[in-house]
Amino acid sequence: MNIQTIHLKNWKKFTNPIQIQLQDGLNILYGPNESGKTTLIDSVITTFYSKHTSGSGKIKSLKPWGTSLHPSSQITFTQNGEIYRITKGFKDKKSILEKRDTEIWKKIAEGDQADQQLLQLVGGQLATRGDTKPEQWGLGQTLWMVQGTPIINDNLNDETLSSLQSMVGATIESDKEKKVLNNIRSRFQEIYTDKTKTLKKGSQLKKVGDEIKTLKNELLQSQLNNNKKDELVRKIEDTDILYGRNQKNLKEAIKERDVTELEVEDARQHQKNREELESQIQGINARYETLQKKMEEINESHQEIANIQSECQQLQQQQLLPLNEESKGLEDNLKNKLQKLDATNQKIDQANDEKSIVGIAHTTVMDEQALDSMKERYREITQLHHDLNQIKEKLNTIVAPSPSQMEKIQKLTSQINKTNISLQAMGLTLNVSPQASLSGEISLDNKVTPFNVTEDVSWTANQSLKIKIDQVGEFEVKSGSQDVKIMKEELQKMQSDYQEIVAPYGTEELSDLQKLVIRKDSKEKEIGRIQADLNKRTDKSPEQLQQEIIALENKIKLNWKKIPSDSPYKACEGEDKSEVRDELSSKIILLEDYIKTQTQNRNQLNVEIKTERKTLQELEETVNDKKTYLHGKKQITEEITKRLKRLEDDNITSEQREQQLNQLSVELDQKKRAWQVYQDEIEEKEKQPLGAFEGLKNKVERLKEEIHQQEVNKASWESQLQILISQSTDTNLIEERLEQLQNNEKEFQTEADALKLLFQLTNLYRENTIGELSEPIRKHVTEDLEKLLGPKYSLVFNKQMKPESIEVAGEEASIDLLSFGTQEQVWCLFRLALGNILSSNEKQLVVLDDPLVNTDPARMHRALEILQENAQHMQIIVVTCDVDKYNSLTDANFISMDGTI
Repeated sequence: MNIQTIHLKNWKKFTNPIQIQLQDGLNILYGPNESGKTTLIDSVITTFYSKHTSGSGKIKSLKPWGTSLHPSSQITFTQNGEIYRITKGFKDKKSILEKRDTEIWKKIAEGDQADQQLLQLVGGQLATRGDTKPEQWGLGQTLWMVQGTPIINDNLNDETLSSLQSMVGATIESDKEKKVLNNIRSRFQEIYTDKTKTLKKGSQLKKVGDEIKTLKNELLQSQLNNNKKDELVRKIEDTDILYGRNQKNLKEAIKERDVTELEVEDARQHQKNREELESQIQGINARYETLQKKMEEINESHQEIANIQSECQQLQQQQLLPLNEESKGLEDNLKNKLQKLDATNQKIDQANDEKSIVGIAHTTVMDEQALDSMKERYREITQLHHDLNQIKEKLNTIVAPSPSQMEKIQKLTSQINKTNISLQAMGLTLNVSPQASLSGEISLDNKVTPFNVTEDVSWTANQSLKIKIDQVGEFEVKSGSQDVKIMKEELQKMQSDYQEIVAPYGTEELSDLQKLVIRKDSKEKEIGRIQADLNKRTDKSPEQLQQEIIALENKIKLNWKKIPSDSPYKACEGEDKSEVRDELSSKIILLEDYIKTQTQNRNQLNVEIKTERKTLQELEETVNDKKTYLHGKKQITEEITKRLKRLEDDNITSEQREQQLNQLSVELDQKKRAWQVYQDEIEEKEKQPLGAFEGLKNKVERLKEEIHQQEVNKASWESQLQILISQSTDTNLIEERLEQLQNNEKEFQTEADALKLLFQLTNLYRENTIGELSEPIRKHVTEDLEKLLGPKYSLVFNKQMKPESIEVAGEEASIDLLSFGTQEQVWCLFRLALGNILSSNEKQLVVLDDPLVNTDPARMHRALEILQENAQHMQIIVVTCDVDKYNSLTDANFISMDGTI
């Protein structure tokens, strides 16, 4: 298959229609990166091997970004001596296959039929889902090296192998053998997976194996259920025996418990009598302890009242009276110092008032001095602003070139002068020395001027010189130099450019233009100087200064009004400012010294007052603490008196209380001896009968609980046994079915093993046949390798008929160990050799995307010779960014992608 034309519209980058014309031999498709070379090659793959109804991601990306345009393609190609044309629109779902009949195109299929018939012509398969892959491209899988990927990753497809086999005369591809091989492969794939060669889930052998596994699990479960049934039966029988034994023990324990219950009544009566005696002892003991404690509290209260009264009398006489006298003396002294402090504060206030008035006068005088300075600065700045505005007005009247324009003017002037000198040197010069007066017309480069010559004269022209002498005739001289004509045109262009640049400035003289530039520069510098002076003097405008002057004048007037009219400092207004300022400064210093002295006195008084106040406060706090202490003791005495009254309100004397205490002591002793008798009999008359009864009672409850639990367990086990009986299956039936399936499995396994062996044998036969196919390709590639690299290299092919390693000087090494550039060259030569063999009956298309990008110049010329030689037998498209490498190819069709986007 060869491609004649590729026409794309609204296809990715190609928003404008583009058509590429290819020739039969070598085509060089070149252009910079992102110019659409790869897009063009990819359009062939997409058009041939993608359904026109496809909605894959790749098809969606064909639409130019950001548009709603409909991408379409049209490819004209030859096959079997006929010319065909396929047109596809992927968004409007269109596919039309046409055939050239003399001068017209005849539609032979449309839609899905067009897609299918196209594949019958170009080979390959349509992608069932998603984007198309190399293994679906027919011969293109091996002949098209796209996007700089030299290696063929997948095994060669059947279409490529069949084509090669038919070329070299191999016999493996007869129709009968194809059917047998396909049948073996189909049967093998029904049982085993392609990649892992393990059993498929849906295969009959796998199903039988799974069923055998299931039956084995069922047999195991059935056996486990039988074991569980036997175990449950044993548990139920054992429980029945234990149940009968516990029933007998329960009857005996109940009888024994009833006999013991009579002895328990005596034990409980003994316990009751003992506990009542204990309660009486506790009551007598509580009354004894209460009476004893009451007597102790009465005695302690009398003693405590006497101690407190003695302490309070001593505190009043020895401490409170001296403290009160000391406090009165401190209060009198503090009162005198407070009077001194008031007098001192009055002096300070008077001095501060006078200082405030002096300060206002002093500040106002200084403001008047500042006002005079500000007015002078205002006059100077106003003058500078006036000078600045005048210079700016003058600057605006000067129209002069900018530095860049001046540089361009000087450059043009230099070029014009240089060109004029060159023209004069290259032009025609006529020197005339007349012996008599001559008149007439002279034409210098077609510019006619009359003349009248009486003495020596000289004329110069660039190209043509023509003289017409009255009564003599015409003389014409021409220069044939093309350089003069070009230079003169350049001179005219430069002069025109010069006049256009200098037109705004009113003069063409370079010196005048330079003077303008100097004048403008001088004015700009003067403006900068004045502006710098202004910035140095102030950062404010004249208007701002004027406003500040007015504000300061108002402030001065207001300050003079603040000074009272009867104040001696009112006379300072209008006096000599320097002298008044000094006098006021001295007065302020004197007042500050006086205020400082009085302030120190005040501070000293404050410290003394603070100290005495603190001492007085501490003394008062001490007195208050003593008074509080006395008051607290008084309250304590009152509380003790009340408590004593409560203790003695029973109208009983101390002797009577002592007598009651002795009686309670005797009664308590008698009760304790009786209680000790009961205590000694506890073990015999209480604990032993009660303990025996509790033991028998617990035994009855335990036996009842065991009997109940045995009844519950028996019911549960009987329920489980019924469930197992209902779920049980006949293990004999399972074993028979299992044996039958195992026999079937052996038969299926034997058949599967036979198919596997047959499949391996056919694969071995196929690999041997591929080895036969590899030989002519290896021979062709080796010949080209010798041309490109020398005789030291030889290729070794693998079982998939692809280059696997390379022999160098008798040693074999993997292709991966070669440099990337050499690997590219090997795979490029492999494709060319494959294309050469496949083109024996029908010329094929080989696509090489930058195949020699890493080839050094020494090998490049030999690689180009190989390309040209192979291009005689097939159509080759070379895609490259560096067209200079291919310029030496004379018969190639160079196709530029520049400007196609």
